[in-house]
Amino acid sequence: MRKIIVAILILAALGSGGYYGWKYFSTAAEAEPPQMVSVKKTAFVHEILERGSVESAGNTDIRCEVESGGGLTIISVVAEGSIVKKGDLLVELDSSSLRENVLKQQIAVLASQSKLAQSAADLKTAELTLTEYLEGKFKEERKTIENEIFAAEEQVRTQEDLLAYYKRLLERGYVTDSKVAADIIELDKAVNAKDIAELKLKVLTDYTKEKNVTDYKAKIASCKSKVDSDRKSLELDESRLKHLEKQLELCKITAPQDGQVIYFMPRWGGDEDLIKEGKKVYERQVLLRLPDVSQMQVKGLINEATVRLVKIGQKAVIRLEAFPKESFEGIVKVVNDYPEPNNWMGGTMSKEYMTTITILNPPDGIKTGLTAEAWITVNTIADALTVPVQAVLEHGGKTFAVTFDNGVWDKVSIKTGPSNSKEVVILDGLKEDDRIVLGAVTHRDKIDLPKIEQKKTDKKELKEEKAETKREGYRR
Repeated sequence: MRKIIVAILILAALGSGGYYGWKYFSTAAEAEPPQMVSVKKTAFVHEILERGSVESAGNTDIRCEVESGGGLTIISVVAEGSIVKKGDLLVELDSSSLRENVLKQQIAVLASQSKLAQSAADLKTAELTLTEYLEGKFKEERKTIENEIFAAEEQVRTQEDLLAYYKRLLERGYVTDSKVAADIIELDKAVNAKDIAELKLKVLTDYTKEKNVTDYKAKIASCKSKVDSDRKSLELDESRLKHLEKQLELCKITAPQDGQVIYFMPRWGGDEDLIKEGKKVYERQVLLRLPDVSQMQVKGLINEATVRLVKIGQKAVIRLEAFPKESFEGIVKVVNDYPEPNNWMGGTMSKEYMTTITILNPPDGIKTGLTAEAWITVNTIADALTVPVQAVLEHGGKTFAVTFDNGVWDKVSIKTGPSNSKEVVILDGLKEDDRIVLGAVTHRDKIDLPKIEQKKTDKKELKEEKAETKREGYRR
């Protein structure tokens, strides 16, 4: 029991001491004056912060160039982030169907070569046949007929001499009339034979020759057409074979330049494993990207409230999370004229504009996708009244500074101008060397602020109040 009583007394003593200690220190804290800052004149640099990521301005897209309606399967693909040299293998696609098509086309080429060879041989035969006829058979037939004419003429002369001889013998009475008549018949036969031979020569030279030459030339023309057709077929088959062989080569995709491999992902998102072994890809589909690290830039979004201040050509200071101790020079390259689409999942209705800033001195080891901050210098005021951003308080659409003088808390209504992450420009309500409280938001309960109507029916007012609260949060 004694131990219990002693413990109770000790706890009571400790509680009493703690209470009076708390009262003492809290009273001392309340009595301690707040931290004060002076309004000063200084050169003010108005900067706008853009958060974004690093990318290359000179990306080389690596596409599937193989023609395939049903797509081709990836057999192997280089790991993302790999550093590759020009000519290194990046992606290999399944080429089994193409190899089969190449083999079939090689057979088609051999068949076309055979047909062309036969057609060429037929053409040569037709040309030789014409030459053979003109230089051989025609001359032979003509000589034969001419010989027949010569023989017939000789027979006619012989019969004429015999007839004259028998006529003289008939006058002397040595032969009969029948003998002379028989000789006349033989002479007529000889004359007819001569006429027939001459007619054969005329038919040969005027008709038969022309007919045969025409037939042979037609055959030659037909053979030439066949040769041309077969040659074109062969050229077409060879062209198809070369195309298929080229397609087969394209199944092995190599690097066109040195670079770091980045897997391509569509802007609208999709399958995170779009590029991997076993996946199907299609003609003209972008598979990889090789960024040019000598042409790097930062792309990010700027809120509609400040985008009007950002102009092409303005300078920027860029900081990268991967290089925390360094900063890099930049210059605004593009400010889009149209806002980015709002997130369909919901969120703020505030519009944001894509802005691109070129990194003028990219460091060694820079990579696409790095997180970046870019401070864009939009204005410089040489002689401005400034205070720290923590020294102003926004309330009910107005801006105040908090004062503390001889234990008395008060407020001053002020008008502010541009601000950056550290300072805000004072346009009215304060003068140089005025002293105000730093951390005005934390002391707002010590001053008499005007009441704000709780009920907000105007959507515009609600939006403005939300934005105001957000800005206060940033300043804290």
